[in-house]
Amino acid sequence: MSSFKVEEMTCSHCEKAIKTELSKGHQEVKVEVDLKNKIVTVENLPADRVIFLLKEIGYNAEKLK
Repeated sequence: MSSFKVEEMTCSHCEKAIKTELSKGHQEVKVEVDLKNKIVTVENLPADRVIFLLKEIGYNAEKLK
């Protein structure tokens, strides 16, 4: 499981877009979004892939330690 800071994430539309993009075609991927703290947690998807996919839809993500 990896967590990412996504500063541009501000609303429920952002949350839905992120969840849809990261889980598209991957039933085993679990995505949790914390809008208040602007954190996305992803399970079963490599960190570099998460960052790439988020960038594709306009979000910059920074992996948290």
